[in-house]
Amino acid sequence: MKKLIGILLVALPLLAASAHKYYFSVTQADYDTNSKSIKMVTRVFYDDLEKVFQERYDPSIKVDKSYDQKKLDGYIQKYFKQKLIVTVNGKEQELHYLGHKDEVDYVVCFIEIKEVTNPKSIEIENTLLMDLFPDQKNVVHLHVGSTKKSFLLNRENDKAMLKLSE
Repeated sequence: MKKLIGILLVALPLLAASAHKYYFSVTQADYDTNSKSIKMVTRVFYDDLEKVFQERYDPSIKVDKSYDQKKLDGYIQKYFKQKLIVTVNGKEQELHYLGHKDEVDYVVCFIEIKEVTNPKSIEIENTLLMDLFPDQKNVVHLHVGSTKKSFLLNRENDKAMLKLSE
């Protein structure tokens, strides 16, 4: 009995620590003056993305190399167009999904917004994964010229706004 209690005393804190999970994504958005576009890179944990896709679209979706990559890209594109909204100078922009690559724990997604001239303000609404994970946090880094700003978004505050000097 003492041995069982000893094992539980060691194992329970470890199990409790592993049961608590942090939910976050990171998006880097850079304005490229040469191509007059905003280039975005979003990193999201593959298991969180898989869970939201299974809930929203199809329980058989796998966010890994074993799944049809064209089909997976279609789901990513569809989801990001609903959950990542970019407005430049008060006008909503069209996202051009370029693809993704797999990293160890996360999926890296590449997006471009074309034909952006003379941005005075850029707003990014990022609600990725917030519908499934109430504690989701999305970090957004915006970079235009010499102006850089970072934002921590959550359910109550899901928009990042960068106003540039005229």
